[in-house]
Amino acid sequence: MEICDKRVIEINNLCHSYGSKAIYKDLNLSINKGTIFGLLGKNGVGKSTLINLLMGYLKPESGDCLVFGEHANRLNPKTRARIALLYEGFISYDSMTIRQAEQFFSSFYPLWQTKHFDELMDLMDVDFNQTLSSLSFGQKSQVILGLLMAQNADLLILDDYSMGLDAGYRRLFIDYLSEYLEGTQKTVLITTHVMSDLESLVDQIAIVDRTTSVYQSSMSDFNQAFQCYTVEEGQVSKNARYVHRLEQHRQKQHVYSFASQDELEFELGVTLRPLNQSFEDRFLGYVGKY
Repeated sequence: MEICDKRVIEINNLCHSYGSKAIYKDLNLSINKGTIFGLLGKNGVGKSTLINLLMGYLKPESGDCLVFGEHANRLNPKTRARIALLYEGFISYDSMTIRQAEQFFSSFYPLWQTKHFDELMDLMDVDFNQTLSSLSFGQKSQVILGLLMAQNADLLILDDYSMGLDAGYRRLFIDYLSEYLEGTQKTVLITTHVMSDLESLVDQIAIVDRTTSVYQSSMSDFNQAFQCYTVEEGQVSKNARYVHRLEQHRQKQHVYSFASQDELEFELGVTLRPLNQSFEDRFLGYVGKY
């Protein structure tokens, strides 16, 4: 029972498809209390689909999606109140001021903490009497994120939090989110296309690609295990056993692999030169650029 209590999200043998297109097949995934979990992948691979399944908006073809120990399609109101969901789209009350929006939404959430909203708005240096219609796209996004954090939920689901945010606003939000979570046992499930923001924030990752397989690891283990090497063009075949992905780069080949350099060189019969790469580089090496 103690182990189950730690699991905020548990997915068992999940299968789901759209028509003949299989999205997930026998997916097993668990997210423990206090974890910041990144659900990563390119557009159209099923990240938002998994959010919809977890929130009960879709019913899986087979398998179970449990949130706080309850089936996603049968979450009771008290359990739903423990979840703060950021979904694509904006609030539509454009005639409201920033303060009026905060006061309106606070009436629906008994654990509401205005200070979290106010702190994020202060960082943006906006006037609380501004109407939502007067804000830029990125500023509206931050208002929504402030409303989300003020709910003081146990589970935050941020589906593409970076939508509409430029680099400065993304950094502002990530920095504030880190401070907001510090010393708490809140759990975060976050999806994004912007990999560079997440390396210092996320504990665990799942990478969804255009197959039904889902790669799962800690952020640190993925960065350590998945490496890129370079050789002269034409020396390596993409069908080599230890090669995860092979890409052409000018007159060079980039070889991505979970194997060690020694294992690769022995298999390929060539001398490899390691490349120093960011998490975003490795992510694209895993899923492919196109």
